[in-house]
Amino acid sequence: MKILVGVCGSVSAYRSIEFVRGLVKAGHQVKVILTNGAKEFVCPNLYSYLGAQEVYEANADFSGSIESKSVLHIELAKWADKLHIYPASANTIAKLAMGQANDLLSSVFLAGWDKFQTIIYPAMNTSMWTNPITQENIDLINRLDKHDHIYIYPPQSGTLACGDTGSGKIPDVEEVLTNYDAINLGITDNSPHVVITAGATVAPIDPVRFVTNPSSGKTGLEIAKQSLRLGNRTTVLLGENSCDGFKHLAKLPGVKIIKVRTTDEMYEAVKSLENRFDTYISTAAISDLKFKTAGDKLKKDTLSNSLEFEKAQDILSYVVSNQSPSQCIVGFAAETQMTKEVLESKYNRKPTKLLIGTHVNSGLCDKARQGFGNDSATYTILENGKVAFEGELSKLQLAKEIFERIK
Repeated sequence: MKILVGVCGSVSAYRSIEFVRGLVKAGHQVKVILTNGAKEFVCPNLYSYLGAQEVYEANADFSGSIESKSVLHIELAKWADKLHIYPASANTIAKLAMGQANDLLSSVFLAGWDKFQTIIYPAMNTSMWTNPITQENIDLINRLDKHDHIYIYPPQSGTLACGDTGSGKIPDVEEVLTNYDAINLGITDNSPHVVITAGATVAPIDPVRFVTNPSSGKTGLEIAKQSLRLGNRTTVLLGENSCDGFKHLAKLPGVKIIKVRTTDEMYEAVKSLENRFDTYISTAAISDLKFKTAGDKLKKDTLSNSLEFEKAQDILSYVVSNQSPSQCIVGFAAETQMTKEVLESKYNRKPTKLLIGTHVNSGLCDKARQGFGNDSATYTILENGKVAFEGELSKLQLAKEIFERIK
């Protein structure tokens, strides 16, 4: 991907150095545009050392030769696939809202409105961010964006460089590098709808005890991001104790996160969708037991005699039995001993387009941790009931594999 990074005058301008480094490491072609204010905080040569193809200063538009008949801001507008303004100062946001073009960055933005997507990461003091003038400029940019080419990434709240506490803090580089390629402004209410269950559900025993598993939701997170990259409207039904990545994912356009705790809550959330989805991907580690919950904490000496339980609702079975011919369903099966016979038995009970067997272990029973919380796992994939893949994949690779097989 060809990415322009605009850097504005802000104390947080130094964070753009790591942002550019991350984009280059990911294999993107990167060019950097600095405003005059940015040069007060960062050195242009740093970006070149980190792999940026070109670094332009604010007045670079006027350095071209007459013979070449090349206009830099037009050439860059045609070159870029995306423009990330990280950080975006209050001054630059005001210029963009008013359509000014008095430096290279604002000129490229104005010339490229119909050619690339722009993601703006505001960074400023809380009083400047909450000032009605700044908010009106943000609203104006959003109102004028008739083609969904601009996204204002919500700033964080926290302690600012000046010592104040409040909103206006630029998102961390790690968060931005995790999410930047999942920002898809082409997603609309008419886009295909993908529902993903992720994380773990809990089975309460009494007001202080519950049974659960170590699922982090990382698989569901990678699948959700891949779904967004492909232009799908994405709903995540998210269980307890899931990884922090979902907090960041919730900021992106086209995604909705519904939090649940128990298997019953997950079941009700699925039912509330009323079958309004094109694809259902069941990555969540859903508890298959449900206890008769005590009203008060159970005493130790009576605990073993008080654990009454029953099978919890089989949510995947419900989805399979109610699916329409046009819907695609992907099931998951987590096993410590994964065999073809185990998977085929599950498939026969709950036939799905794909059934993905994951080799797992909590690491608490004298064996190494597998699957849960890791970035990769060993999988066996059944496609229409037949083994189509066996081996180790990163969870990102698995996400790509799933969508490639169901497209």
